[in-house]
Amino acid sequence: MDAISVGIIGVVVLIVLLMMGVYIAVALGVVGFVGTAYFLGFNPATSLLASTTFHYGTEYTFIVIPLFVAMGLFAAEEGISKDAYDALTKWIGNVRGGLGVATIGACAIFGTLTGSSVVTSVVFAKVSVPEMRRHGYSASISYGLVCTAGAIGMLIPPSLLAVVYSLLTGESMGQVLLAGIGPGLLLAAGLILAFVALLAFRPSLGPTRAIENVTWRERLIALPKLWPAFVVAIIMMGGVYFGVFTVVESAGIGTAVLLLLYFATKGVSKRSLQMVAASLREAVALTSMILLILITAQIFARFLVLTELGTALADFVAAAKLSSLEFLLAAIVLTLFLGMLIDSVSILAIIVPILYPIAQAMNIDPLWFAMVIIFTTQIGLITPPFALSVFAVKAVAEPDVTLEDIFLGTMFFWIAMCAILAVLVLIPGITTWIPYNMWQ
Repeated sequence: MDAISVGIIGVVVLIVLLMMGVYIAVALGVVGFVGTAYFLGFNPATSLLASTTFHYGTEYTFIVIPLFVAMGLFAAEEGISKDAYDALTKWIGNVRGGLGVATIGACAIFGTLTGSSVVTSVVFAKVSVPEMRRHGYSASISYGLVCTAGAIGMLIPPSLLAVVYSLLTGESMGQVLLAGIGPGLLLAAGLILAFVALLAFRPSLGPTRAIENVTWRERLIALPKLWPAFVVAIIMMGGVYFGVFTVVESAGIGTAVLLLLYFATKGVSKRSLQMVAASLREAVALTSMILLILITAQIFARFLVLTELGTALADFVAAAKLSSLEFLLAAIVLTLFLGMLIDSVSILAIIVPILYPIAQAMNIDPLWFAMVIIFTTQIGLITPPFALSVFAVKAVAEPDVTLEDIFLGTMFFWIAMCAILAVLVLIPGITTWIPYNMWQ
Protein backbone atom coordinates (compact mmCIF):
# COMPACT_ATOMS: atom_id res chain seq x y z
CA MET A 1 0.00 0.00 0.00
CA ASP A 2 1.44 3.41 -0.94
CA ALA A 3 2.17 6.04 1.70
CA ILE A 4 -0.59 8.45 0.68
CA SER A 5 -3.24 5.72 0.95
CA VAL A 6 -2.00 4.92 4.45
CA GLY A 7 -2.30 8.61 5.32
CA ILE A 8 -5.88 8.80 4.04
CA ILE A 9 -6.80 5.69 6.03
CA GLY A 10 -5.23 7.23 9.14
CA VAL A 11 -7.27 10.42 8.78
CA VAL A 12 -10.48 8.42 8.22
CA VAL A 13 -9.77 6.29 11.30
CA LEU A 14 -9.14 9.45 13.33
CA ILE A 15 -12.49 10.90 12.27
CA VAL A 16 -14.28 7.64 13.09
CA LEU A 17 -12.69 7.51 16.54
CA LEU A 18 -13.73 11.10 17.23
CA MET A 19 -17.30 10.39 16.13
CA MET A 20 -17.32 7.41 18.50
CA GLY A 21 -16.52 9.78 21.35
CA VAL A 22 -12.90 8.73 21.90
CA TYR A 23 -10.89 11.42 23.70
CA ILE A 24 -9.01 13.55 21.18
CA ALA A 25 -5.55 12.90 22.67
CA VAL A 26 -6.14 9.15 22.66
CA ALA A 27 -7.40 9.20 19.06
CA LEU A 28 -4.47 11.31 17.84
CA GLY A 29 -1.96 9.24 19.80
CA VAL A 30 -3.25 5.84 18.65
CA VAL A 31 -3.46 6.79 14.97
CA GLY A 32 -0.13 8.62 15.01
CA PHE A 33 1.74 5.90 16.89
CA VAL A 34 0.34 2.96 14.90
CA GLY A 35 0.91 4.81 11.62
CA THR A 36 4.48 5.71 12.55
CA ALA A 37 5.14 2.13 13.65
CA TYR A 38 3.83 0.93 10.24
CA PHE A 39 6.48 2.99 8.46
CA LEU A 40 9.41 2.89 10.88
CA GLY A 41 8.78 -0.05 13.18
CA PHE A 42 7.66 -0.37 16.78
CA ASN A 43 10.91 0.64 18.52
CA PRO A 44 11.54 3.83 16.50
CA ALA A 45 7.88 4.81 17.04
CA THR A 46 8.31 4.30 20.79
CA SER A 47 11.48 6.37 20.78
CA LEU A 48 9.66 9.17 18.91
CA LEU A 49 6.86 9.12 21.49
CA ALA A 50 9.40 9.34 24.33
CA SER A 51 11.43 12.14 22.75
CA THR A 52 8.31 14.16 21.89
CA THR A 53 7.00 13.81 25.44
CA PHE A 54 10.36 14.92 26.81
CA HIS A 55 10.50 17.89 24.42
CA TYR A 56 7.09 19.25 25.39
CA GLY A 57 7.66 18.44 29.05
CA THR A 58 10.82 20.56 29.09
CA GLU A 59 9.90 23.24 26.53
CA TYR A 60 10.62 26.64 28.11
CA THR A 61 7.85 28.53 26.28
CA PHE A 62 5.29 25.96 27.42
CA ILE A 63 5.45 27.52 30.90
CA VAL A 64 3.02 30.22 29.77
CA ILE A 65 0.06 27.82 29.61
CA PRO A 66 -0.21 26.97 33.34
CA LEU A 67 0.61 30.59 34.16
CA PHE A 68 -2.15 31.97 31.90
CA VAL A 69 -4.63 29.47 33.34
CA ALA A 70 -3.64 30.41 36.89
CA MET A 71 -4.02 34.11 36.02
CA GLY A 72 -7.60 33.53 34.93
CA LEU A 73 -8.44 31.59 38.08
CA PHE A 74 -6.86 34.21 40.37
CA ALA A 75 -8.67 37.02 38.52
CA ALA A 76 -12.02 35.27 38.92
CA GLU A 77 -11.44 34.69 42.64
CA GLU A 78 -10.45 38.32 43.17
CA GLY A 79 -13.75 39.48 41.73
CA ILE A 80 -12.07 41.48 38.96
CA SER A 81 -14.81 40.42 36.54
CA LYS A 82 -17.60 41.68 38.82
CA ASP A 83 -15.74 44.91 39.59
CA ALA A 84 -15.18 45.63 35.89
CA TYR A 85 -18.83 44.97 35.11
CA ASP A 86 -20.05 47.12 38.00
CA ALA A 87 -17.80 50.02 36.98
CA LEU A 88 -18.82 49.91 33.32
CA THR A 89 -22.48 49.65 34.31
CA LYS A 90 -22.16 52.89 36.26
CA TRP A 91 -20.82 54.66 33.15
CA ILE A 92 -22.94 53.26 30.33
CA GLY A 93 -25.70 51.28 32.00
CA ASN A 94 -28.13 54.20 31.99
CA VAL A 95 -28.43 54.25 28.18
CA ARG A 96 -30.66 51.78 26.37
CA GLY A 97 -28.75 48.55 25.87
CA GLY A 98 -26.07 49.80 28.23
CA LEU A 99 -25.97 46.65 30.38
CA GLY A 100 -25.27 44.51 27.32
CA VAL A 101 -22.55 46.89 26.14
CA ALA A 102 -21.07 46.85 29.67
CA THR A 103 -21.05 43.04 29.56
CA ILE A 104 -19.12 43.04 26.28
CA GLY A 105 -16.65 45.61 27.61
CA ALA A 106 -16.15 43.69 30.84
CA CYS A 107 -15.59 40.47 28.86
CA ALA A 108 -12.87 42.25 26.88
CA ILE A 109 -11.19 43.49 30.09
CA PHE A 110 -11.48 40.15 31.86
CA GLY A 111 -10.29 38.37 28.70
CA THR A 112 -6.94 40.15 28.95
CA LEU A 113 -6.37 38.21 32.18
CA THR A 114 -7.83 34.79 31.41
CA GLY A 115 -6.99 33.88 27.80
CA SER A 116 -10.00 31.56 27.80
CA SER A 117 -13.34 32.16 26.10
CA VAL A 118 -15.21 29.44 27.99
CA VAL A 119 -14.00 30.70 31.38
CA THR A 120 -15.01 34.27 30.47
CA SER A 121 -18.46 33.14 29.31
CA VAL A 122 -19.12 31.12 32.45
CA VAL A 123 -17.97 33.92 34.77
CA PHE A 124 -20.22 36.52 33.15
CA ALA A 125 -23.14 34.12 32.96
CA LYS A 126 -23.01 34.31 36.74
CA VAL A 127 -22.01 37.98 37.08
CA SER A 128 -23.92 39.95 34.45
CA VAL A 129 -26.88 37.87 33.25
CA PRO A 130 -28.86 38.01 36.54
CA GLU A 131 -28.47 41.80 36.50
CA MET A 132 -29.52 42.04 32.85
CA ARG A 133 -32.59 39.89 33.47
CA ARG A 134 -33.52 41.92 36.53
CA HIS A 135 -33.63 45.03 34.35
CA GLY A 136 -35.84 43.42 31.71
CA TYR A 137 -33.50 41.85 29.16
CA SER A 138 -34.57 38.56 27.61
CA ALA A 139 -32.95 35.52 29.23
CA SER A 140 -32.22 34.05 25.81
CA ILE A 141 -30.45 37.15 24.49
CA SER A 142 -28.57 37.70 27.77
CA TYR A 143 -27.10 34.20 27.85
CA GLY A 144 -26.49 34.27 24.09
CA LEU A 145 -24.51 37.47 24.50
CA VAL A 146 -22.16 36.12 27.18
CA CYS A 147 -21.62 32.90 25.20
CA THR A 148 -20.43 34.98 22.27
CA ALA A 149 -18.61 37.80 24.06
CA GLY A 150 -16.47 35.25 25.87
CA ALA A 151 -14.63 34.69 22.57
CA ILE A 152 -12.92 38.07 23.03
CA GLY A 153 -10.90 36.42 25.80
CA MET A 154 -9.36 33.97 23.33
CA LEU A 155 -8.19 36.72 20.99
CA ILE A 156 -6.85 39.61 23.08
CA PRO A 157 -3.55 38.54 24.73
CA PRO A 158 -2.97 36.39 26.60
CA SER A 159 -4.59 33.69 24.47
CA LEU A 160 -4.16 29.99 25.13
CA LEU A 161 -4.96 29.19 21.50
CA ALA A 162 -2.29 31.61 20.29
CA VAL A 163 0.22 29.84 22.53
CA VAL A 164 -0.87 26.42 21.28
CA TYR A 165 -0.69 27.59 17.65
CA SER A 166 2.80 28.95 18.24
CA LEU A 167 3.97 25.68 19.78
CA LEU A 168 2.50 23.67 16.89
CA THR A 169 4.03 25.82 14.14
CA GLY A 170 7.16 27.36 15.61
CA GLU A 171 5.92 30.89 14.86
CA SER A 172 7.01 33.68 17.22
CA MET A 173 4.79 33.45 20.28
CA GLY A 174 5.01 37.18 20.87
CA GLN A 175 3.88 38.00 17.34
CA VAL A 176 1.01 35.50 17.41
CA LEU A 177 -0.19 36.91 20.73
CA LEU A 178 -0.03 40.51 19.49
CA ALA A 179 -1.86 39.51 16.30
CA GLY A 180 -4.95 38.87 18.40
CA ILE A 181 -5.34 42.48 19.57
CA GLY A 182 -6.87 43.80 16.33
CA PRO A 183 -9.33 40.92 15.85
CA GLY A 184 -10.26 41.04 19.55
CA LEU A 185 -11.07 44.75 19.46
CA LEU A 186 -12.92 44.27 16.16
CA LEU A 187 -15.03 41.50 17.70
CA ALA A 188 -15.85 43.66 20.73
CA ALA A 189 -16.89 46.61 18.54
CA GLY A 190 -18.85 44.35 16.19
CA LEU A 191 -20.77 42.70 19.01
CA ILE A 192 -21.65 46.07 20.54
CA LEU A 193 -22.97 47.26 17.18
CA ALA A 194 -24.91 44.01 16.67
CA PHE A 195 -26.44 44.14 20.15
CA VAL A 196 -27.57 47.74 19.80
CA ALA A 197 -28.98 47.02 16.33
CA LEU A 198 -30.85 43.96 17.64
CA LEU A 199 -32.53 45.98 20.39
CA ALA A 200 -33.46 48.64 17.84
CA PHE A 201 -35.22 46.11 15.60
CA ARG A 202 -36.56 43.89 18.42
CA PRO A 203 -37.34 46.23 21.35
CA SER A 204 -39.17 43.43 23.18
CA LEU A 205 -35.81 41.72 23.90
CA GLY A 206 -34.75 44.50 26.25
CA PRO A 207 -36.20 46.97 28.74
CA THR A 208 -38.38 49.78 27.46
CA ARG A 209 -36.24 52.31 29.27
CA ALA A 210 -32.72 52.56 30.61
CA ILE A 211 -31.83 51.86 34.22
CA GLU A 212 -32.06 54.66 36.76
CA ASN A 213 -29.68 57.57 36.40
CA VAL A 214 -26.29 57.31 38.04
CA THR A 215 -24.61 60.42 39.44
CA TRP A 216 -21.18 61.53 38.31
CA ARG A 217 -19.96 61.04 41.86
CA GLU A 218 -20.94 57.34 41.71
CA ARG A 219 -19.24 56.98 38.34
CA LEU A 220 -15.99 58.47 39.58
CA ILE A 221 -16.06 56.30 42.71
CA ALA A 222 -16.48 53.21 40.51
CA LEU A 223 -13.43 53.95 38.31
CA PRO A 224 -10.82 52.50 40.72
CA LYS A 225 -12.50 49.10 40.33
CA LEU A 226 -10.98 48.91 36.85
CA TRP A 227 -7.38 49.51 37.88
CA PRO A 228 -6.31 45.93 38.76
CA ALA A 229 -7.08 44.62 35.25
CA PHE A 230 -5.48 47.62 33.54
CA VAL A 231 -2.39 47.52 35.74
CA VAL A 232 -1.75 43.85 35.04
CA ALA A 233 -2.39 44.25 31.29
CA ILE A 234 -0.12 47.31 31.03
CA ILE A 235 2.67 45.60 32.99
CA MET A 236 2.51 42.46 30.84
CA MET A 237 2.11 43.93 27.35
CA GLY A 238 4.13 47.09 28.08
CA GLY A 239 7.01 45.06 29.41
CA VAL A 240 7.04 42.83 26.34
CA TYR A 241 6.71 45.78 23.93
CA PHE A 242 9.59 47.76 25.49
CA GLY A 243 11.78 44.67 25.76
CA VAL A 244 11.89 44.65 29.55
CA PHE A 245 11.00 40.96 29.63
CA THR A 246 9.95 38.11 27.34
CA VAL A 247 6.44 36.71 26.78
CA VAL A 248 7.17 33.84 29.16
CA GLU A 249 8.48 36.20 31.83
CA SER A 250 5.45 38.48 31.38
CA ALA A 251 3.16 35.52 32.11
CA GLY A 252 5.03 34.85 35.34
CA ILE A 253 4.98 38.51 36.34
CA GLY A 254 1.28 38.85 35.53
CA THR A 255 0.47 35.80 37.63
CA ALA A 256 2.60 37.06 40.52
CA VAL A 257 0.96 40.51 40.42
CA LEU A 258 -2.54 38.98 40.48
CA LEU A 259 -1.54 36.70 43.35
CA LEU A 260 -0.20 39.66 45.34
CA LEU A 261 -3.38 41.62 44.59
CA TYR A 262 -5.45 38.70 45.81
CA PHE A 263 -3.62 38.54 49.13
CA ALA A 264 -3.76 42.33 49.42
CA THR A 265 -7.56 42.36 49.02
CA LYS A 266 -8.50 39.08 50.72
CA GLY A 267 -5.72 38.83 53.28
CA VAL A 268 -3.49 35.87 54.06
CA SER A 269 -5.69 33.29 55.73
CA LYS A 270 -6.37 29.59 55.67
CA ARG A 271 -9.23 30.11 53.22
CA SER A 272 -7.16 32.25 50.84
CA LEU A 273 -4.31 29.75 50.88
CA GLN A 274 -6.77 26.95 50.16
CA MET A 275 -8.10 28.94 47.20
CA VAL A 276 -4.60 29.42 45.81
CA ALA A 277 -3.88 25.71 46.21
CA ALA A 278 -7.16 24.78 44.48
CA SER A 279 -6.46 27.20 41.61
CA LEU A 280 -2.96 25.80 41.13
CA ARG A 281 -4.30 22.23 41.12
CA GLU A 282 -6.85 23.19 38.46
CA ALA A 283 -4.13 24.92 36.43
CA VAL A 284 -2.01 21.76 36.58
CA ALA A 285 -4.97 19.61 35.51
CA LEU A 286 -5.82 21.81 32.53
CA THR A 287 -2.16 22.09 31.55
CA SER A 288 -1.77 18.31 31.65
CA MET A 289 -4.76 17.94 29.34
CA ILE A 290 -3.36 20.45 26.85
CA LEU A 291 0.13 18.93 27.09
CA LEU A 292 -1.22 15.48 26.26
CA ILE A 293 -3.05 16.84 23.22
CA LEU A 294 0.08 18.67 22.02
CA ILE A 295 2.24 15.55 22.40
CA THR A 296 -0.16 13.31 20.52
CA ALA A 297 -0.77 16.00 17.89
CA GLN A 298 2.97 16.09 17.24
CA ILE A 299 3.04 12.30 16.88
CA PHE A 300 0.15 12.52 14.44
CA ALA A 301 1.93 15.31 12.54
CA ARG A 302 5.08 13.16 12.19
CA PHE A 303 2.90 10.35 10.84
CA LEU A 304 1.44 12.74 8.26
CA VAL A 305 4.95 13.75 7.19
CA LEU A 306 5.82 10.10 6.62
CA THR A 307 2.70 9.57 4.50
CA GLU A 308 3.52 12.65 2.38
CA LEU A 309 -0.19 13.45 2.57
CA GLY A 310 0.56 17.10 3.27
CA THR A 311 2.75 17.33 0.18
CA ALA A 312 0.05 15.62 -1.88
CA LEU A 313 -2.56 18.09 -0.61
CA ALA A 314 -0.26 21.01 -1.40
CA ASP A 315 0.26 19.64 -4.91
CA PHE A 316 -3.51 19.19 -5.27
CA VAL A 317 -4.13 22.79 -4.20
CA ALA A 318 -1.47 23.97 -6.66
CA ALA A 319 -2.98 21.88 -9.47
CA ALA A 320 -6.47 23.15 -8.65
CA LYS A 321 -5.04 26.67 -8.89
CA LEU A 322 -6.89 27.80 -5.82
CA SER A 323 -6.29 31.39 -4.85
CA SER A 324 -5.20 32.25 -1.31
CA LEU A 325 -8.73 33.44 -0.56
CA GLU A 326 -10.31 30.21 -1.86
CA PHE A 327 -7.91 28.10 0.20
CA LEU A 328 -8.64 30.23 3.26
CA LEU A 329 -12.40 29.80 2.77
CA ALA A 330 -11.93 26.03 2.52
CA ALA A 331 -9.90 26.09 5.75
CA ILE A 332 -12.64 28.13 7.46
CA VAL A 333 -15.34 25.65 6.42
CA LEU A 334 -13.25 22.73 7.71
CA THR A 335 -12.53 24.51 11.01
CA LEU A 336 -16.18 25.44 11.47
CA PHE A 337 -17.25 21.86 10.81
CA LEU A 338 -14.81 20.53 13.41
CA GLY A 339 -15.97 23.26 15.80
CA MET A 340 -19.41 21.66 15.79
CA LEU A 341 -17.87 18.49 17.22
CA ILE A 342 -14.74 19.13 19.31
CA ASP A 343 -12.98 21.83 21.36
CA SER A 344 -10.68 24.54 20.02
CA VAL A 345 -7.33 23.11 21.18
CA SER A 346 -8.20 19.77 19.58
CA ILE A 347 -9.15 21.49 16.32
CA LEU A 348 -5.76 23.19 16.12
CA ALA A 349 -4.03 19.92 16.95
CA ILE A 350 -5.74 18.23 13.99
CA ILE A 351 -5.74 20.84 11.23
CA VAL A 352 -2.64 22.96 11.82
CA PRO A 353 -0.14 20.18 10.94
CA ILE A 354 -2.06 19.69 7.67
CA LEU A 355 -2.99 23.23 6.65
CA TYR A 356 -0.05 25.29 7.92
CA PRO A 357 2.52 23.88 5.44
CA ILE A 358 0.08 24.51 2.58
CA ALA A 359 -0.48 28.08 3.76
CA GLN A 360 3.30 28.54 3.84
CA ALA A 361 3.64 27.19 0.31
CA MET A 362 0.98 29.65 -0.88
CA ASN A 363 2.78 32.55 0.84
CA ILE A 364 -0.20 33.29 3.08
CA ASP A 365 0.78 35.50 5.98
CA PRO A 366 1.19 33.13 8.97
CA LEU A 367 -0.22 35.58 11.54
CA TRP A 368 -3.25 36.37 9.42
CA PHE A 369 -3.83 32.65 8.85
CA ALA A 370 -3.45 31.97 12.59
CA MET A 371 -6.04 34.54 13.63
CA VAL A 372 -8.54 33.54 10.93
CA ILE A 373 -8.37 29.92 12.12
CA ILE A 374 -8.50 30.84 15.82
CA PHE A 375 -11.42 33.22 15.23
CA THR A 376 -13.28 30.47 13.37
CA THR A 377 -12.79 28.04 16.26
CA GLN A 378 -14.56 30.60 18.47
CA ILE A 379 -17.55 30.60 16.13
CA GLY A 380 -17.54 26.83 16.53
CA LEU A 381 -17.93 27.26 20.30
CA ILE A 382 -21.50 28.48 19.76
CA THR A 383 -22.33 26.25 16.79
CA PRO A 384 -24.47 23.17 17.52
CA PRO A 385 -24.28 20.31 18.24
CA PHE A 386 -21.09 20.54 20.35
CA ALA A 387 -21.03 24.28 21.21
CA LEU A 388 -18.76 24.01 24.24
CA SER A 389 -19.48 27.56 25.44
CA VAL A 390 -23.23 26.98 25.29
CA PHE A 391 -23.05 23.78 27.34
CA ALA A 392 -20.66 25.38 29.85
CA VAL A 393 -22.98 28.38 30.31
CA LYS A 394 -26.01 26.09 30.64
CA ALA A 395 -24.26 24.39 33.56
CA VAL A 396 -24.34 27.66 35.55
CA ALA A 397 -27.53 29.15 34.07
CA GLU A 398 -30.63 29.83 36.14
CA PRO A 399 -33.06 26.89 36.46
CA ASP A 400 -35.76 28.35 34.20
CA VAL A 401 -33.39 28.63 31.21
CA THR A 402 -33.22 25.72 28.76
CA LEU A 403 -30.44 24.74 26.39
CA GLU A 404 -32.73 25.70 23.49
CA ASP A 405 -33.11 29.20 24.96
CA ILE A 406 -29.36 29.71 24.98
CA PHE A 407 -28.89 28.34 21.45
CA LEU A 408 -31.66 30.64 20.22
CA GLY A 409 -29.97 33.61 21.87
CA THR A 410 -26.63 32.88 20.20
CA MET A 411 -27.95 32.64 16.63
CA PHE A 412 -28.03 36.39 15.90
CA PHE A 413 -24.55 36.80 17.37
CA TRP A 414 -23.36 33.76 15.38
CA ILE A 415 -24.36 35.64 12.21
CA ALA A 416 -22.61 38.76 13.52
CA MET A 417 -19.40 36.79 14.20
CA CYS A 418 -19.46 35.38 10.66
CA ALA A 419 -19.75 38.93 9.31
CA ILE A 420 -16.84 40.06 11.49
CA LEU A 421 -14.79 37.09 10.27
CA ALA A 422 -15.46 38.20 6.69
CA VAL A 423 -14.03 41.63 7.53
CA LEU A 424 -10.99 39.96 9.10
CA VAL A 425 -10.44 37.91 5.93
CA LEU A 426 -10.85 40.87 3.58
CA ILE A 427 -8.63 43.24 5.60
CA PRO A 428 -5.50 41.33 6.75
CA GLY A 429 -3.99 44.52 8.18
CA ILE A 430 -6.38 44.33 11.13
CA THR A 431 -4.37 41.30 12.23
CA THR A 432 -0.89 42.07 10.98
CA TRP A 433 -0.36 45.80 11.61
CA ILE A 434 0.21 45.60 15.36
CA PRO A 435 2.62 42.62 15.52
CA TYR A 436 4.71 43.76 12.56
CA ASN A 437 4.98 47.34 13.84
CA MET A 438 5.29 46.66 17.56
CA TRP A 439 7.30 43.44 17.70
CA GLN A 440 10.99 43.76 16.90
